[in-house]
Amino acid sequence: MDTVPETFVDAFGEISLKHGMIRIELVSLSGSEPRVTQRLITSLQAFSQMLQTQNGMREQLEKAGMMRSQQPSPGAEPGSEPTSPPPAGEETVEAGATVVRLMPQPALPAAATPAATARRRPKSPNFSDEQ
Repeated sequence: MDTVPETFVDAFGEISLKHGMIRIELVSLSGSEPRVTQRLITSLQAFSQMLQTQNGMREQLEKAGMMRSQQPSPGAEPGSEPTSPPPAGEETVEAGATVVRLMPQPALPAAATPAATARRRPKSPNFSDEQ
């Protein structure tokens, strides 16, 4: 039987929707700074299927007592769409593009520079720090 390559992921970086495709950064925490090691790019249909599968696994783990159940936020209605600015950690980048940052962002002092901020975020080998 052939072996299938496996990838260990310490964390997820940004998850974004651009040009109809979901992009998920896979992050390594083994160095002095978080670093993007790979990116998973998938269709919306495959992303939706992945979420359903993961939710099913989470439910099984909760029933087995291996995870605690996650309670919805007070006042949140299932399936409701946000109508005001995006929630913390989420920002609209361009028309139809959304970025969600899953890596915790440390609080920055008021005098923090953009270069200092960039050093704390995972580094992607495919993009420069300039925007």
